[in-house]
Amino acid sequence: MLFFSVDQGHCVVVTLFGKYHKTAYQGLHFKVPFTRLYRINNWGDVANKDRGKYSLIELTEQITDTRPKECHTRDNVSVTIDASIYWKIIDVKKALFEVDALPASLRDTCLNALRAEIGKLSLDEVLTARQNLSEIIASGLIDVSSSWGISVSRVEIQELKTSDETAEAMRMEMSAERKRRADILEAEGLAEAKKKAAEAESFAIRAKADAEAYAIKAKADAEAEYIEKLSKALGSSDKVEKILMAEKVVEGYRSISESPSHKVFLPSNVKTLISDEAGEL
Repeated sequence: MLFFSVDQGHCVVVTLFGKYHKTAYQGLHFKVPFTRLYRINNWGDVANKDRGKYSLIELTEQITDTRPKECHTRDNVSVTIDASIYWKIIDVKKALFEVDALPASLRDTCLNALRAEIGKLSLDEVLTARQNLSEIIASGLIDVSSSWGISVSRVEIQELKTSDETAEAMRMEMSAERKRRADILEAEGLAEAKKKAAEAESFAIRAKADAEAYAIKAKADAEAEYIEKLSKALGSSDKVEKILMAEKVVEGYRSISESPSHKVFLPSNVKTLISDEAGEL
C-alpha cells in the first residue's frame, strides 16, 4: 500500500521500525518505505475505527460511560454511582504511548476519584451536591488527562443509587420532615390567625370606647348648651337647678318602669315633689 487516506476529524499514526514517526491528518498521504500504519489493539471501538491493518483515531469529542461502582459515604452508607466522561484527544502520541489502554485507564481514574470524593461527604451532601461533585471530579482529572494527551471537558454523574433499606429510611425521613414542616406551617397559621383576631378585638374595643367617649362628650355638650339656654331664658340659677332636678326625678322613674317584668312603687308624694319643684318656677 503506497497511498492511504484519512477521513476528516481523524488521524493515523505512522511508525518507523516500531517507534513513533509521525501523525497523518485528513487527506491523501504517501506511505514511506519501511514505515507502518499503527493499529490500536486495546481501545476497542472507543475513539478508534479499525481498518484491518491500521486504525483511524477519532479527534472529535468522545463520551465514555463508566461502569456502576459501589462507594461508601462518610457516614458509611453504601451508594452505587456511575458517570459519563466527555473528552477528546489533543496529543495523539501521548494518548497512544504515555498510558496503557487509554479509555479503560480514564474510566478507572474517574471512578477512583468519585470514590475518594464520596468518602468525604455524608449521604445528604452527596444527594444534594451532584453538580458540584461532577465539577470536582472533572477538575481532578485535568492534571492526569494532560499527561495522557487528552482534554476532559466535563464529567456528568448519570446515576446515584442507594440500597433498598437506605431508600426506605430516606422515604421515612422525608415523610417525617414533610409532616414537621406541615405542623410548623399550621402552628404559624394558627398563631397568625390568633394575632389577627386579637388585633381585630382590640380595634373593636378601641372603636367602642371611642364611640362611647364621643357619645358622652356629645351628651355633655348638649346638656351644657341646654343649661345655658335655660339660664338665659329664666335668668336665675336656682330656677334652672329646680327644673333640672324635676327632670332627673321624672327620668329616673321612667327608666325603672321601662321593663314590664319590674314592679314599680311610686311614693305617695311623687306628684307633690314634681309639682313643688315646678310650682316654684
